[in-house]
Amino acid sequence: MIQARLDFDDAIDHVLKALADLPATLRPIHFSHEEKVASDADRIDDQKRFSAFVVRSKSGFILFGPSGVSYSIRISEGNPLICDCFLDVSPEAAEHFLKHMSKARPIFGFACTPAERERRNRVTTQQGPNRIESWVGRDTQRYVPGLYWLTLLPEPLARQHGVPLSAVGAIAQEHVELDCGQHLFRFYERPEDWQGTSTVTDFSASLPGVFDIEKIKPQIMAAKNFLDLNALLREWR
Repeated sequence: MIQARLDFDDAIDHVLKALADLPATLRPIHFSHEEKVASDADRIDDQKRFSAFVVRSKSGFILFGPSGVSYSIRISEGNPLICDCFLDVSPEAAEHFLKHMSKARPIFGFACTPAERERRNRVTTQQGPNRIESWVGRDTQRYVPGLYWLTLLPEPLARQHGVPLSAVGAIAQEHVELDCGQHLFRFYERPEDWQGTSTVTDFSASLPGVFDIEKIKPQIMAAKNFLDLNALLREWR
């Protein structure tokens, strides 16, 4: 399984059009508010039915493609539109997906294994009998959330956080300059290869504009109670 995430500040119509133009192996077919398709009639190609569904789905919805492919779209006023993607496809198909979706001009995007995603952006701590887990470092207004197996880094975000694209390209195995100032970096041959190298982790730690989970772990571990911990987690969301 490969997981991907794309952040957008554009209208949802552009995002949905890009998804609808994907090849059949990646293209969403059904829509739902639940984690499964409620009715076979809830098809995206029923434009009238789907348009009405989108209008009333103020906080988001889920789109389902072929087996093993789904897209969770989250909408929150004043925040970027988030598309979490779950892709049981080949690495080559995942790379094609990011290249295609770059046409919708995301603020940021990536694809990687679930394990790498957690390594970059998830913290776990124990307070008494309570095990607390939380996502951190994903606010593109504050930093580049991380560098992953495939990372879609647009020029505006790189400039905003002082991340030199030439330096990023120097450690990547592949750097593709796409349209509209989008840059796709591949840092390892296969998505699971992240465990065999510290190059990306060390490089990220050297750049103040890239979120580095190791810098906040001591603060998280030092939190004396849940209120302190919750305040820290909010700060590093």
